[in-house]
Amino acid sequence: MKKVFMLLLLSVVLLSVCAPSFAATYPKDKISKLQKEVSSLQVTLAKTKSAVQRARIQKTIAGHKKVIAELQKQLPAEAAPAAEKPVQLQVTKAELVAAQPKIFSLKGGLAGGAGLIAVDYMMPVGPMYLGGEAGYSIGNNFGVIVAGVKSVFNFGGPYVGLEVSYGGYSKKVQDVPGLSGVIDSGVGVGLIAGTVLGPIAVDAGYDTKLGARANVGYRMYL
Repeated sequence: MKKVFMLLLLSVVLLSVCAPSFAATYPKDKISKLQKEVSSLQVTLAKTKSAVQRARIQKTIAGHKKVIAELQKQLPAEAAPAAEKPVQLQVTKAELVAAQPKIFSLKGGLAGGAGLIAVDYMMPVGPMYLGGEAGYSIGNNFGVIVAGVKSVFNFGGPYVGLEVSYGGYSKKVQDVPGLSGVIDSGVGVGLIAGTVLGPIAVDAGYDTKLGARANVGYRMYL
């Protein structure tokens, strides 16, 4: 079903692109073709002696000239859409700029092998978002201060990102999902990937200091 939908969508896009181009070139091509036929008929008329055939050729030429005149009337009307294209492009750019707000989110999840409560703040910088995270994970007889900076590339819903984080463990811990041995406070790097469903953002990833990560957040656009 998804493949059928994508094929239909592709067909609509191709038609929307090709149809205006075809409409713009058709009258000019038709006029050129009819003018060539008129020239050819005029040569034939000059060589024809039969009154009946001459009358038939002259009628055909008159009909072609009438069609040419009608098609030529359509040409000025087609120039209007081309003049409007720059205005439409400017509106599109304004919409794209407006569609890149700052993001503040409240989230909960997993970090450092404990339950995380945190906030995110990100702002658009060129093709990506830059921002930071601050929160606290509550585990079994320990806690983790979580802080970091991140860069996120948004693909219109799905997104991926890179983070540099600090995990401030209240004590040395073991059995952190994704990490082995004894874990102490320090700096790590991580990868995240997720998607946005309305105001809800869901992501998962891995961090060299916080281990396996998973978050569900509520976004507010500023």
